[in-house]
Amino acid sequence: MIAIKDMIVAFDRKVILDGISLDVSEGQTIVVLGKNGSGKSVLLKAVAGLVETYGGTISINGSGITEFYSSRETHEEESIEDFRLAYVFQKGGLFDSMNVFDNVAFGLRRMGVGEEEVKARVASAIARVGLAGNDNKLPSELSGGMQKRVGLARATCMNPNIILYDDPTAGLDPILSDSIADLILEFRDTMKTTSMVVTHDLKVAEKVADSIALLYGGKIVFQGKGEEFFAMDDEYTSQFVEGDIEGPIDIF
Repeated sequence: MIAIKDMIVAFDRKVILDGISLDVSEGQTIVVLGKNGSGKSVLLKAVAGLVETYGGTISINGSGITEFYSSRETHEEESIEDFRLAYVFQKGGLFDSMNVFDNVAFGLRRMGVGEEEVKARVASAIARVGLAGNDNKLPSELSGGMQKRVGLARATCMNPNIILYDDPTAGLDPILSDSIADLILEFRDTMKTTSMVVTHDLKVAEKVADSIALLYGGKIVFQGKGEEFFAMDDEYTSQFVEGDIEGPIDIF
């Protein structure tokens, strides 16, 4: 479903990702971990087509990333409804001047979906994330957790095949974080989505991950099943899970 091979990303001659390779199978969830500045969000944005210059290859559903997004724009090869990628922003990414309903409906309306269908799909998505009755509220009237749920509703109402989550529980308390993890699992199970989740939350990672990739120094220093990561059988995973200062991962 998602195949990344030998990807190199550099900004102002500083290498952020140095030869990254990973595969995400259809219907699977990979969690990407790493300390701040390790390139986790850059990796996610590259898959989303938001990084213009990089080395190596990224393919989605068998198509190169450039060809994939150009075919979505021109409706070539397959219907735009047959395959869709959604991006869940770290801070919700909501439009301040739009209420909850219009925020969730934004993508559907841009696609030209009829208003009756928009109403049905938005209502279903809002209810799915537990926010029924909040349609007319502005983002400023919502808590941080509610704003993240609106972002999830906006993504899932597009019926995506792939969802990219950029630190979806950042700033949330453990109970709200767990509820977001439950939603990620629900989307995977009911919508059969393939997911990439960037997070610092080890409890969320342990709950949702089929596999985990740990980034350090621009490279993947661990890649394997979730239970293998939390077994802490090597010095990188052990230091990261335990939060030790001493180890191969520097703290600066």
